[in-house]
Amino acid sequence: MKPKALLAACMMSLHLEAHAALTSNIHEIANPQIIDFENFDGLITDRTEPVAPGIDFTGTPGSILGAFIADLGSNGLWGAGNHFAAADNVGTLHFTFINGPTSAAGALLNSYNGEPISISVFGDNHRMLESHSVDIDTSEDSLNAGAFFGIARPTADIRSISFFGRGLVADNLAFASPIPEPETYMMLLAGLGVIGVIARRRRDRK
Repeated sequence: MKPKALLAACMMSLHLEAHAALTSNIHEIANPQIIDFENFDGLITDRTEPVAPGIDFTGTPGSILGAFIADLGSNGLWGAGNHFAAADNVGTLHFTFINGPTSAAGALLNSYNGEPISISVFGDNHRMLESHSVDIDTSEDSLNAGAFFGIARPTADIRSISFFGRGLVADNLAFASPIPEPETYMMLLAGLGVIGVIARRRRDRK
């Protein structure tokens, strides 16, 4: 193969690998932690809300945490005792990992009439890492049906994930355990050092 052709092939391979992180398989998220929104009961908000320790939610005005009914038109209904997150009309559901970045995140999703859903992940300083569009088609008589979609990356650089769509609903937000910030490690080491000093002093007193 000529050098130019080889270089082009390598560049194409790298390009494809960089955009191959969309997944529809929750098992590609190692030991996923799950947020099911059952602790909320119809909270309409346009502010930042903690949804779990170290996980903050922000959404467009009218977003609901703990929604219990959603008419998805030709894609059926969500509800019947199941709580979830929902965007009002056309909106965004955004989740930020406060304690540190993660390598993968996703959710069970659906939208009104199966309109496209955009899934985007961001690194530090709100830098977009990648974005994908998906379509979900469920039957008109379905209940709480949808599809899992997420983004799994080779390194833990996802600081937040957002979902955007019309009549968007999301449940069972899944994510890999975030990697603690360096400051967290420093605090842990300092704490272990204090414990060691106390233990040594107790030993010396005996």
